[in-house]
Amino acid sequence: MRIMEFIKLGRHLPLAGLLLLLSFSSFSWADVTASDSHEPNFVSDIGDNIFAQTSEVTIKLEKSIPRSTESSSSVETAQGTLRSSQDVEDYEDMEDPFAGSSEDIPILTDPLEGYNRWMFGVNETIYDNVLEPVARGYRDTVHENLRLGIKNIFSNAMAPVKLVSSLLQLDFEKSGRVIARTLINTTFGLGGIADVAGEEYHIEDVSEDFDQALGSYGIPTGPYVVLPIFGPSTARNIVGRAADGFLSPTFFFAPSTAVSIGLATEENINDASFIVDDKKQLEDSALDEYESIRDFYHQYRHGKVKD
Repeated sequence: MRIMEFIKLGRHLPLAGLLLLLSFSSFSWADVTASDSHEPNFVSDIGDNIFAQTSEVTIKLEKSIPRSTESSSSVETAQGTLRSSQDVEDYEDMEDPFAGSSEDIPILTDPLEGYNRWMFGVNETIYDNVLEPVARGYRDTVHENLRLGIKNIFSNAMAPVKLVSSLLQLDFEKSGRVIARTLINTTFGLGGIADVAGEEYHIEDVSEDFDQALGSYGIPTGPYVVLPIFGPSTARNIVGRAADGFLSPTFFFAPSTAVSIGLATEENINDASFIVDDKKQLEDSALDEYESIRDFYHQYRHGKVKD
């Protein structure tokens, strides 16, 4: 919050400068009138009084403005060190791009924390002993370009979910992008393997789902819930996932349940192959991994709704 205090202080600096200018002007005028023998004495007295009063106000303002002992362009950080104004700008650029302001993010309740922590431990055991070794072996075996192509196929196949969610939010710009990307990538991108729409025509991908549509109408997230296998979720997100599942092409076009499960498993393994190292880094650095993932998930989903 030190940065915000510095910005607020800067808004009052023009007022201080105006009063300082008034004090210098009063001082010059008082000197001139005092030296003029043709002017009455009360003019000089008034000038002296104005100077004294203005100086007093100026001194009070100067005392209220904190000054660095090293540089007037430095700002004290929360750790007690000094940063230049350029460092402050660099620090502001590092803030979370999707979290929003602290007042903007609603509180996420966790009344099922006991169960959630237990299920989180179960999911972590499954991940550590099954999914992570498979994902690492998959990553080392399958070339990155092919894995990206598979990821593009699944993203292209989720066009119905993106389109319906965008339409529910009356976001016709995103709806148009979904239609354009699907037509271009399906036709010229070999069924969606290549992202021709993004690379050649610079049409950005759309990340929308039914949970975001519900959130756009002000429906609260509800309590935090850790689902078996699927992981972090909320009451609203569970409803959103169910709706997305009915719109998924694998639900309608898969010849059998086994094929549908196989496609979902392939998608999860392929996605996990891109983040196994990041997941490991989080495990090593987090003081409480459960809380870290819960808070990150909440901020991430809130940012998606606000996007």
